[in-house]
This record gives sequence, structure tokens and C-alpha cells, in this order.
Amino acid sequence: MRCRWPTIFWTITFTATRAMKPRLDGLLRVAGISGAGAIWGLALARLAAEAGLWPPLYESLLAIAGVASVCTGLVFALWRRTNPPASCLLPLASLSLLYVTGIIPGPLAGCVLLIGGGVLALLAAWGDRAQWTPPAILGLATFAIYTRTLLPSLGQADTFEFQVIIPRLGVAHPTGYPLYILLGKLFTLLPLGNVAWRVNVASAIFAAAAVLVVYAILLHLTSHWLPAFLAALTFAFSATFWSQAIVAEVYALHNLLAAIILWLLLKTSEVSTRPQSSPARRWQIVFFLIGLSLTNHLTTALLLPAVALGLLWDRPRLQLKDCLIAGGLLLLGLSLYLFIPLRWPALNHGEWMTLRGFVAHITGGQFHAALRLDGWRDPTRWAIVGRLMREPFQYKGKQSDAFSWIGLGLAAVGVTRLALRQRRALALTGATFLAFAFYGLCYHIPDISVFLLPAHLVLALWIGVGIASLARLAPRFAPFAVLLAMLPLNLIWTNLPQVDQSHNRGNLDWGQYALSLPLAENSAVLADSEKFAPLYYLQQIEGARPDLDLVILGSEELYQAELTARLGTGQTVYLARYLPHLEGLYLRSVGPLVEVRNQVFAENLVSGEKSACFGEAIRLLDAQVDADPLGRATRHLTLYWQAETEVSGDFVVRLRLVDADDHTRWESDGMRPVNGLYPTNGWPVGVTISDYHEIKIPPWLPRGEYKLQVGLFPPFPIQEKQSDSFSTSGLQVGGATTDWFSLSTLELVPSPDPPSLPREQRYLFTNGAWLTGYDMAGEAFAGAPFVADLAWQGVEENEQVRLTWVDQGGQETETSIFPLTAGALRSRHTIAAPQNPGRYTLRAGLTNEAARCNWLASPTNDCPLGAIEVADGNHPLANFADLALLLEAEIDQAVARPGETVPITLRWRALRSIGADYTTFVHLVGPDGRLHGQVDAWPVQGSYPTSQWTPGEEITDPYQVQLTPDAPAGRYRIEVGWYLLATMQRLQIVDTGGRPTGDAFIVGEFDVQD
Repeated sequence: MRCRWPTIFWTITFTATRAMKPRLDGLLRVAGISGAGAIWGLALARLAAEAGLWPPLYESLLAIAGVASVCTGLVFALWRRTNPPASCLLPLASLSLLYVTGIIPGPLAGCVLLIGGGVLALLAAWGDRAQWTPPAILGLATFAIYTRTLLPSLGQADTFEFQVIIPRLGVAHPTGYPLYILLGKLFTLLPLGNVAWRVNVASAIFAAAAVLVVYAILLHLTSHWLPAFLAALTFAFSATFWSQAIVAEVYALHNLLAAIILWLLLKTSEVSTRPQSSPARRWQIVFFLIGLSLTNHLTTALLLPAVALGLLWDRPRLQLKDCLIAGGLLLLGLSLYLFIPLRWPALNHGEWMTLRGFVAHITGGQFHAALRLDGWRDPTRWAIVGRLMREPFQYKGKQSDAFSWIGLGLAAVGVTRLALRQRRALALTGATFLAFAFYGLCYHIPDISVFLLPAHLVLALWIGVGIASLARLAPRFAPFAVLLAMLPLNLIWTNLPQVDQSHNRGNLDWGQYALSLPLAENSAVLADSEKFAPLYYLQQIEGARPDLDLVILGSEELYQAELTARLGTGQTVYLARYLPHLEGLYLRSVGPLVEVRNQVFAENLVSGEKSACFGEAIRLLDAQVDADPLGRATRHLTLYWQAETEVSGDFVVRLRLVDADDHTRWESDGMRPVNGLYPTNGWPVGVTISDYHEIKIPPWLPRGEYKLQVGLFPPFPIQEKQSDSFSTSGLQVGGATTDWFSLSTLELVPSPDPPSLPREQRYLFTNGAWLTGYDMAGEAFAGAPFVADLAWQGVEENEQVRLTWVDQGGQETETSIFPLTAGALRSRHTIAAPQNPGRYTLRAGLTNEAARCNWLASPTNDCPLGAIEVADGNHPLANFADLALLLEAEIDQAVARPGETVPITLRWRALRSIGADYTTFVHLVGPDGRLHGQVDAWPVQGSYPTSQWTPGEEITDPYQVQLTPDAPAGRYRIEVGWYLLATMQRLQIVDTGGRPTGDAFIVGEFDVQD
């Protein structure tokens, strides 16, 4: 029996087959099987060592040889029992060898290579015996990985909405999505997990089914299982599709239906050798599915050009009766839209939906303004769509393209093949690709990537055809065999850390804590989209606090009107969002919520045990620190302030933790009291004001006792240049020279499960401790503070960390020593960058402990973390918290008129991996000090969130900011900054010494004329 590899592995198979001629067949067969088993065993030993399962495998040749011998015996016994040819073991050996030699490092990559090589070997041996084997493995593997990375709880935005309305059979935002809601309802009946998880798992099933349909299409086009398997796997684990397979969203189902429609359109392809079913019946199914799919997502209409082309081919075979039946089935599919008006009265107090409202709802009328048919003329849109087609993601601090240049090259080969041999298939897939790509150019919304998924699906089809085409050109292109198998496998270990949602609680803990507070009965909570989701889910699905009115609105003006109206009726109102212009109202914190009233609150009973005067006008009456009732590494602090006389200054509250040696280990950025809503110069005299602050214990903070201190400081000024200085002096406490007051001593324990650091490493020390990862910037300024975060495992005793700068000549320039407490999982170290510019390597070690920097490496004093470029005094415009630099700002218009648009282009450079998605604000501030135009969005028209930036990458970020029609004439300044939407906390701008100088930066000025 021969191993029936598709000719993609032709050269390797041919060599092995030629070698196994009768004269050497037995000996070489045994040697080949034994060698493959030994290599796989070595890879397994390395994986077990680097995963920390058995540290002796990291250094002991005897232990490693034992594992390799056992694996050799097992592989040999299995192959002797099943008797396939030795050539089937080539993927097992070759992929494992990439990990054994360290060409591809990391436990996750090693695990994927070991399993992937084994699966490919099994498929090579038995894939042709049972045609169901490859698709069965494909479906089970994708579904298993999807469920492993599935969001276990509450999501955000549309995901949250579906998790709430599907169990109640509600009506979603336009376009309604009735098909998804009805199918999702079936999954809520599962006796597993919570309701949110059940709705999420529906997407995993739809996505796995879509991958199987992609496989079926490629099997139809290429007649070979291996190209179909690899290309379908590539699509399955592309970042955007994977991200939609693990949350409650419509796009997995949308791509499943689109794939089925494409499969039906391609059924009369020239390569098919099977008897064709009736074209009339096939077209009737197509039209029914189009109608059905439109009720899930309106962009199904973009498949109509491909449908029209298919009709041109089949028109002579269709009769009028067939067309009428197809039209009737189209309407039958569309009839699901009737779910919306039929359910409307039950959800809207018996009010029926009007015909105009129904049409506007199912056509997405409110989104039409975002569709600009001239978008293809904008070079920025081409750059966005091109980048999203490649799906750049960072892995170990480097950029990786999901469909990659190799994938795009294979797609080009596939297009060429279709153009020469299967023009009908090229026309249908090409029309689909162009339609969705053009839509991406013209539809101006932040999450445009999900609308491009059908184009990604077509790319996967072209990649599969390209792989099959190269196989037919063997042996010339066969050396790329392993590389082609690496394309989908690489996506798994590259994208998994980025898309994995398995540890995401979705702000549910915040909602549980907020609803556990003593909120007034029948009160109202006005919340933003971040806070509304957990509150509404807990109320509607889990039945918490059904008496509360939870309100979310579309603008600050609507919130202001709602607040005024509800206060006018005497209802108690809480805010769970930022809302300006609250002058004349009285505010106080109730945990993370803010209670608002028209009259003074009743006096809070405070003990006065922690009383202190801040300056001459403000007194701290008391402070209360509570542990988190949900067991998080969090403390809840409530301060009780009182203005003894009128306060003229605007001050922010800062907190810090001080260790036993009086060293500041952590300090907050500072926030105005009462969630930023109640500035000190607005406090009424003699009124007690409760002020809540959440203290999240940093994961790198050593376990121990810390003094919690508070201070009042002036807010940051607006910076006009990087060198602007800022005084950090606050209000003096009790007339003393200090501006900090100690509230209490806390025993703090960091989280036992901190988030992983972006750069993975496996360095083993002789005491059994591991350095498992790090995070730091890729550049620094000469002599400036430089921060390095390290991840540890197995630190049993107190140790000392040694960090050393090494120049390009290998000379150590500076060394710093830091304590490392027993049990530490994270540590943060601030060191001074070298004084001389140049390229340096930062090395880490433990004093008095040798280190092994690689598997089977010789012991050494320390191990390299990474290369850092130390720059001289040529500073950028602004440094945002050592996360990103603002390099340049271009203002293309020196003079503007009211109502006109001001073009502004910012250029950023990422310094390190950014673990959050920051919103960029661009404000036009007039001569009256007020805003007369602003844009708040993620960078690059919302399409490139900061969490996807790669260290060292430069990003061009254009904005079009419209002046208000009533903007007064005069000189305007343009302010730029970053903030987190969840907290509304602005990111600090720091100077070259790492000291905060502001939270907004003036990038330029312009004039407004009448």
C-alpha cells in the first residue's frame, strides 16, 4: 500500500518512495519510522519542559532520550499494526522538527505543530480510505478550538444585545436579524452554561459549519482533500472570522449561508464529474436561501451580481414556471421579516409598528448616511481595506498577516488557474469578492472588517485552488509543501492569544457589584453602553433588581433632558456615565454610581477617625476601604469630603500605595471627585460629599502591607510642547509640608491569575524558577526611565533580579538589582536607559542563579529580553504614557469657516504592545474656550484599534473634524489625546524623564473667519 499524498508533497514522497526499493526497503522503512518517532518524541519532550510539566526535560539528556525512545516505540508499534508506508510520517517529522530545532519557538506553537503533524500524518494514511475523515476532523477541530476560546459570559455592543433579546424573542436593532434570533432561541434551551454562553455557542456551530462548506466547495473545485483541508483551515482561523465564531453575532451564520449559496452557484462547474441535479431545483433553493439570508444580514444582496452571472449561464435551461417558483421561495424566505411587526406590540406596550417604520427598520435606514458611494476615491479607504484583507496581528511583538503575502500569492495562483480552466467559477467568486470589497471601501463604519468576511471566504477558495495548482506543477514547487501546511497552523498560535475570550467576564462583575449596593427602590440608572450592558443583562436575564429603570440614550442632550424630567417627578436618579453641565445639582457616589438630586442630601454619618484638612478650604471627614465581595484583586474606597469655605481651585484626587520603606509602588493618574462629575470648585459649603474610587491591585505589586494615601492636586494643563513642565505639588495636609495623607494600611495580595504578557519566553534558573514572559518598549530616550515588566513561575524563595544593558559590542554598560518576593508572578522594574544612543540588549537574570536561555542550552548568568533602540535628544511631539509617540501632526487648512471640515493627519509610533483600545479625541477649541468641533474614535477611522498596533509600527491616522455652524470667529487650537471609554480616564502625557505633564496636547492652531 502507498501513502496517497496529494502531489503537494510530491518531491518528498517521491524521494522516500524511490528510496524504498526492494534492496533497501525494509531497512529504510524501519529507519524512517524510527526517525519520525524520535523527532516527535524530542518535540514532545521539549513541549513538556517548556510548559513546566517536568523541568528535568529542559536540561537532562537522559530524560529526553527516554521520552524520545518511548515515542519511537509507540510510533513504530502503531505503524507496524496499521502498516501504512513510512512516507506518511513526513508531516509528523518535518513539523515537529521545526519546533525541536527552535525555528518556531514557544509551547503554544509546539503544541499546534505536534498535533497538526500527527493529524496530517493520520489523514495521509487514511484520508483516501474514508472520504468523511478529513471533513470530520476539520469540523471537530474547529469547533473544539472555537469552544475553547468562546466568550463565557456577557459581551458588548451587539453581542450583549443579542444575548438579552434572543432569550426573550425580542426585536434587535435594524435590520432586525429575525433568522438569527429565531435560531439563537433554540440554543438558549440547552441545559449547559449560562444563557449568554448558550447564545455564544450558536456562533461556534454556525462557524464550524461554514468551514465545512468551504471545504466542500474546494473539494468540488479541486477534487483533492488536502488543498481543501488546508484552505478551509486557513479561513477557519483567520483572525476576524475566528473572532466572530466565539461571540453572539450574526456574521458566522451570514458566512455559512453565503458559502452555501456560492456552493450551489458553482454546482455546474466544469470540473464536476457527477450527474448534475435539476438546475431548476438548484435555483429554487438558491432563491429561497437568498431570501432567508437577507433576514439575517442585508449584505446578502451583495451576492446578487454572482447570482446574475450564474443565471446568464443557466438561462436556457429554465422555464417560466421554474422562475415563478423561485420567486415564490424568495418571498417565503423573506417572510421571516414578519416576525418583527408581529412581535412589536408585545414589546412596545401594544403599539403596532407602522409600515414606514417597518421598511426603515429592515433596510437599516439609520445607517444609510455611512454608505458613501464615492468612498473608492479615498486612498485611506483603500489602505484600510487592504490592511484588513491581510489582517495584521501582532505575535511576540512582531506583526503577522493572517492571509499573509504567501496566502495572497497562493490566491493569485488560484485566480490564474481559474482564469485558464474554470472561468465560470472565477466569474462567480470574482463578482462576490469585488462586491464585498467595494462595499468595504464605501461603508464608513469602525467595524468594517466583519463586512469583508465573505471576501475572505473567497480568498480562502482561491488559496485552495492555488495549492492544488502548485501540486499539479510538481516537482518544481514541492519544496514549499511544509510551508503550505504551515499557513493555517501558524494562524492558530498567532491569533489564539489575540482572539481568546475564555477569560473575559464582560464587565459582569462590575454590574453585580453595582446592583448589590443599596440603591433606592424604583430608581433610574442612566448608563452609557459600557455600563448598561451588564446592568441590563443581570436584570432581564437573571432577574436582579427588576424595579430599576435602566436607560441608555444616544446623546448628551437626551441624557440631560431625561435627567431633568425624572428629577422633576421626584424619582431617584443614578448616573453610570460621564455627563457634563451638572451645575446647580447635588451629587454623591454610591459605589461606582453617582446619585443626582435637586436638593441637598441628608448628612452622612461619618466617624471622623480619618479626618484631615487639605489646604484652607477642604476637609476629609472620613474614609472607608472595603474588600471586593466577588473576590477580585480590588479594593473599594469611599472618601467623605466637605468644603469648609468656598473652594476656588479645581483639584483631582490621587491615590498611591507606599511600601514599608516609604517607596511609592503605585500611583493613580488622578480623577475629579465623584467619578469626574463634581469638581471641587462646584462644591457647596458645609455639605458632605461621598467620593468613590476603585483600586485595582496591579499584578506586579509584591504581596505585603502598604499604606494607602490620598492627595488633592491641580489637574494637568494643556501641553503645547513636550518640554513643558508641570508642578506636581498638591494641597498641603494639615498645614504640614506633605501633600499626602495616609488613610489605612492594607494587606494586598495580587491576582493569582494575572493576564499574560505579550512577549513569551521560557528561561529556566537553577533554583527551579522560570521567567515566562516580558513586556517593554522597543525604544527609549538616553538617560530616561525605562520600564520592564517580567512574568515569573515557581519563585519559591525571595530572590534578586539583575537587569543589565549590553551594547552592540557585547559590553555590559549598566546593571541594576531588584528584590523579587517569593511567590511572585509578575514584577515591574524601572531602570535608567544608557546615556549613549545606540542599539542595546536588555538581559535579565537572578543573582547567584545560573540560567538556561533555551532548551538544552548551556548555563549562563542571564538571558536576553530584547533589543532596545536608545535615541538621543530628538524628541517627538508627545509621549503617551510610554505606550505610543505622537510623531507629527499635519493641519491642511490654515483658515476655515463655520460648518466647514478641518482635515488633520496624525502620525503615531507604537512603543510597546498596548493592552487596551484607546479612543483618540481631536478637539477644536475656540477663542471662548469651548468645543466647536470634535471627533472621538479609534484610530484610522475606527478600523485600527490600539490593541492591534505592533511595537515600532508607524500609523498614519487622518481625521475630518467639522466645525459647528455657530463657531465664533477667532483663533482656534487643536487638542489631541487618548482615553479609555470604559472609565473615561485620559492617558497621561509624560516627559523624557517619565514624569506626567498633561493629558491633552495642542498639535496646532488655525483661524476661523465669518
